[in-house]
Formats: sequence, C-alpha cells, structure tokens
Amino acid sequence: MTEASSAVSKKLDDIFTPGSQPSVTYVDRAHLGIETALVKAIHQPGVIVSLTGPTKSGKTVLCRAVLKEFEYVWIDGGQIKSDDALWERIRSELTIPDEIRLKAGTSRGANISGTAGVDGGVPGSGAKFTFTIGGSRLRINDEERTYRLEGMHSVIDHLSKNNIVLVIDDFHYLPEIARVSAIQSLKGMVFNRLKFVLLSTPHRAFEAIKAETEITGRFKHVTMPIWIESDLRLIATTGFKALNVGCPDKIVDRFCAEAQGSPLLMQQFCWDICYDSHIRERGMFQKGIAETFDVDGLFTEVARDSGLPLFERLSKGPQSRTERIPRPLAAGGSVDIYTAILMAIAATGPRETLNYDQIRTSLNTILAAKTPQKTEVTNALNQLSSIDKESN
Repeated sequence: MTEASSAVSKKLDDIFTPGSQPSVTYVDRAHLGIETALVKAIHQPGVIVSLTGPTKSGKTVLCRAVLKEFEYVWIDGGQIKSDDALWERIRSELTIPDEIRLKAGTSRGANISGTAGVDGGVPGSGAKFTFTIGGSRLRINDEERTYRLEGMHSVIDHLSKNNIVLVIDDFHYLPEIARVSAIQSLKGMVFNRLKFVLLSTPHRAFEAIKAETEITGRFKHVTMPIWIESDLRLIATTGFKALNVGCPDKIVDRFCAEAQGSPLLMQQFCWDICYDSHIRERGMFQKGIAETFDVDGLFTEVARDSGLPLFERLSKGPQSRTERIPRPLAAGGSVDIYTAILMAIAATGPRETLNYDQIRTSLNTILAAKTPQKTEVTNALNQLSSIDKESN
C-alpha cells in the first residue's frame, strides 16, 4: 500500500476489488512474514512449494503479489478434467505450438522429431546442417516436414529451460490421475530446479505427497494464517481513505466481524456499501456513509449471492429412494439430517476445523429430539463431502 498508488487509483472498482487482485487495498500482513516465507520457498532449489489456507483467505492474491518478480504460468485446477487437459492447458498458456514445420533430413536415419533445428550453411560449400537442441549436427536437405510435439515433454522442457514457475491453483481439484501424472512427471525437473507451486486448502495440503511418496523430502509447506479483525480493518480504512469517504466505525466493526476472516468478503462489503451509497470514484470533497445504512440488508444480499447456492446444493443431500427421517428443531419446524448438520456447523461460528464432538454438541443444541448417532453423522458428512467434490 503506497501513497502513489492511492493517488493514481480513484475509481471504486480500482480500490475495492472483490474477486480480483487488489493494489490500493492489498494488505501484506508484514508482521506475520508470509510474503518473506513464500518468496524464500520459491527461491529454494529442488522443492515443491505448497501454499495452503482456508477458502477465500487470500492465497491467490498473496501468490500473485509475490510472483511479480518471477515469470510464471497459472493453471486453475478446478477447470482441469483429465491428465491430457492439464498439459494442453499449460501448453496453451505458454503458447507452445502443437506441431512444428522444419526443413529436415534423414542423414544416417537419425530421428529429429520434436527438436528445433537451426540451419547452418558451411562457408564455401553447398551443404546445410542442422544443430539440434541435444547438440547433434545432421546433414539436411530442403524438404519441409511437419512434426507433432508431445504435450507433456514439450511443456516440461519449456518451463525448465526458461526458468518459468508453474503454479496450480486448487491442486486438490485435479482428477487423481492428473495429480499423479503432474507430480511424477515434474519431480525429476524439480530436482533440476524447476519451480513448482501448489495452492490448496489445509486439509488437502499433502495431496502431492499422496500422489508420489518420493517427493516427501522435496516438499516446502507455507501456511496462510487466519485473518484477524485488525488486518481486515486495514482493507476498509485504506480503501475509504483513498476514496475520500467517511465510514462510521460501528459499520467497519460489523464488517470485520461478519467477514469471518475472509479478505474477499471484506472487499465485497466495502464495495457494496460504496456502490449503494452512490460513491463511484474519489471526490474533491469527502462523502460520508450514513450511520443508518442497512448493513443487515447488505449481508443478506451477499449471503444470497455467494453462500446460498452452496447451502441449497448440499442441503438436498444425495438422491434417495426412501423418505428421510424428519428431525424436529428446538426453534420449531423440522429438517432432515443433511440440513441439520449444515445448521449445526453454522451455529459453531466460523472455524477452520471441526471435530465430531463439536458437531454433535451443536446438533444437541439445535435439535429438539432425534439427534443422529455417530455413524449417521459420519455417513452424512461423507455424502456432503462427495457432493461438494463433484460440484467443483
């Protein structure tokens, strides 16, 4: 965060940036040393870097900020559906052609498929030679041929030779076969100093090691600490200052509390309140946000747009041929086991992890009767996990 960036960026969309890379309102949390740890890990030769943190905790924002000093290619694991698709996506990002046309020869029956030759005429003679990447010198003729480039090998070769960092966001969303292929194919190149960064949630941090146990000693883990309210507050105060906006402290306090440790939600709240207050850019005179602003309505709107679709998908549970047991709620009405578990999790407040006893205690609180047994809860949680995995 600099005064220069604040002076240049005057529009709302440039200052509060939910879902994209912030500049003015980027908070580096320098007191935690996260950037320093990640830069060191990426510079360290011979390791695979794993950056983990809760969903919407700013992993992508942090990683992109740190990678400004590197050349890198970014792959979204949630969009990859097969092993071949992974390598094709990387090749597309690197703009590597899937075939090359060369003037090639067959001197001594040599096979030069997949190598880029450089014609070198010998002074004083009519002969031409090609010098391949491997160092071979072959006599060639002027016949032009087309060669297919094998995706995985051409990608790995290009990344390694050009010192490009490969970043796979949501690595845990890759199909298992693609995870195994990526790790097995890249482990040798990591030894040769290829830089490789994986982003994932904490409970999926070691998917890379599961895919290939031989990389255990080449694994560097960097963890994103939970955001505390004082750090979230910097997003609001810095952004409102840049926009020349006065926002009541009690509203900022509510934003910090309701953001649940997510900088993305904090950015969203601040953007929404400015937009709804008809503030689109920095004005010459300070504008104030009314203390009577309906923040509860704002929270409801954000929840409906982001959390509700996921809740509805999970609360339906898996398809079933039998009627589900209705569980009476202490507050009135009844729900099935899937909705009851989701309500119990919500009632515990925002937490990075929950164990069975915590969920069970919460179920006892919200249900008036028919609290599910341990096996029922475990089976339901496994079903919810499967539904979530299939939807990504």
